[in-house]
Amino acid sequence: MRIIRILTFAAGVSLMPGFLEAQGRAELPQREVDRINEASEVFTKAVLSSNWKMAASLYTEDAVLYAPGEAAVKGRPAIEVCLAASPAMANFTLRNTRAEGRDDIAYIQGTYVMTLASREGSEPAQTSGYYLEIRRRQPDGRWLTAVQMLSAHR
Repeated sequence: MRIIRILTFAAGVSLMPGFLEAQGRAELPQREVDRINEASEVFTKAVLSSNWKMAASLYTEDAVLYAPGEAAVKGRPAIEVCLAASPAMANFTLRNTRAEGRDDIAYIQGTYVMTLASREGSEPAQTSGYYLEIRRRQPDGRWLTAVQMLSAHR
């Protein structure tokens, strides 16, 4: 069932550019892509400083987070709780590899790498993977994440 949901989501995102193009909407200007990348940098800094309130503020009120192996987390308050439950990180990086969209909606593809802080007597653990996001531009110009799906490398 989980695979079907992931495939359905991926198919929808892959069709989004064609749908938006058919609607005759203008492509996302570079300044908006830059704003999206800046929001990703703010998210990275918030995670590294364990500022979960700041990290969660980059999601819409009704956002959905799909973390690897976890149930969907719905809503900004629940996402903040989920993020706060994350193990301490020694390092965390995001790299947006593609950002496309129209008007007030964009999708972002990227990669992440995180190194969990070592626990007593153990080595730091590193994990990496891919992410796919749908972001919505807010009236104030901020790009907030409405849907985020993470996939860890196996």
